[in-house]
Amino acid sequence: MPYNSRFLFLFGLLFLLYGGAAQAAAADPAAGYAPPATAPPASPAAKEETMSQLMVGDIAVTIISDGYRDLETKLFLAKSPDQEAAVKEIYPQGRTRNSLNVFLIKTGRELTLVDTGGGALLGPGVGNLPKVLAAVGVAPADITRVVITHVHRDHIGGLALNGVAAFPNATILLSKAEHDFWLNPDNEAQASERARATFATTREMLGLYAGKVRTVTLDEEILPGVALIAADGHTPGHRALLVRSKGQNLLIWGDLLHGLALQLARPDIAIGFDSDPAAAVESRKTLLTRAAKENWLVTGVHVPGPEAYRIRAQGNGFELRQ
Repeated sequence: MPYNSRFLFLFGLLFLLYGGAAQAAAADPAAGYAPPATAPPASPAAKEETMSQLMVGDIAVTIISDGYRDLETKLFLAKSPDQEAAVKEIYPQGRTRNSLNVFLIKTGRELTLVDTGGGALLGPGVGNLPKVLAAVGVAPADITRVVITHVHRDHIGGLALNGVAAFPNATILLSKAEHDFWLNPDNEAQASERARATFATTREMLGLYAGKVRTVTLDEEILPGVALIAADGHTPGHRALLVRSKGQNLLIWGDLLHGLALQLARPDIAIGFDSDPAAAVESRKTLLTRAAKENWLVTGVHVPGPEAYRIRAQGNGFELRQ
């Protein structure tokens, strides 16, 4: 069976089977997360689905759930009584089920992953990417590119499988700013002990792809219709992706938001994982404003579903469009 037909057939089969503290946290985003509890999540959160698919013009995008973890909502940086009240109103129990998504982009015969999930680095509840890819007929060797929005462990952990490169034929792409910061020994020497874990993990994971790591400049088109765009603040070189085809647009915003319900309505509230909270807030406002104005579809690594949405301006923030 030709690859395209095999991909669509197995996608349909899978759909039927599965159903439609701040500095420390910024340095190690595993801090503040826990494996998913057996009890229902404390606030409206991710539907327990495995994947969803959409077309952006001629480009097929599959949103894959690598799993879920529970997020302690005290990590949101509420700096005023008003912000504290907003966090408590949306997350009254102090924690929420938090999605971890990966994106598979098909352009012609090319298959590109955006981020790789947590792999074996984060314990129970995550690491589902390999079995979902297998279920839709995508072998690890079929992946030709892996784009990394940033190098936190829940984004690069899946680059390894049993101690070797999980995607042997893939070139790894990430922003030059991200690459240069985390592979700079001087930066590592000045970092806190906890932050050094991210430096070490970055070296380890990228080292599995020696000679196959390529840095990308801002707004560079990394494949037809797909470019990295600025989303500064979460890490020194954090980037989003803009997918464009036939007048349609999809923003894959990486970690621009960690709490959809909260940070859409209150984009002014940062999270302890951000290396530069003020810059992260500004990036969030800028990209959400553009997405609402230009009617883009939007999705991200920590977006419930896994799903894509449209948003509109509401007051000083934004809301999902019905």
